[in-house]
Amino acid sequence: MSTLVRADEPSPKYIEVLNALQAGKNVRVVMDLSRCTVADGGKPGPATQGGLAISAFRVTPQNGISFANAHQTLDSSGRAVTEYIRHNLSREGKLTVRASKLVVGTADVVNQGEFVCELPEGAKFMW
Repeated sequence: MSTLVRADEPSPKYIEVLNALQAGKNVRVVMDLSRCTVADGGKPGPATQGGLAISAFRVTPQNGISFANAHQTLDSSGRAVTEYIRHNLSREGKLTVRASKLVVGTADVVNQGEFVCELPEGAKFMW
């Protein structure tokens, strides 16, 4: 039996993730960007997999569940960069991932891409 969701109601997957976060569970997300699509064209994302534990999050009616990760690393030319990866789980149950990097010591922000992942094909939440 399928469950119908009204247009203004959040998807069951969204509700599951929100309930787990609000209950204080240790929620993690694992992504396979090759199973996601590039936001501005619908082409498959890169052959990149990754994941993180959600340590902090924000919920708003307009934006759904938002969380982020920032870390310092070296880019392919050996420059120190800070990478910012922002995640947004919409009320419809789609995860949007936006990646950018800032070269340390400059104001140069480089957009590395925006991807839309369907659950559970491109992104899986676990707790």
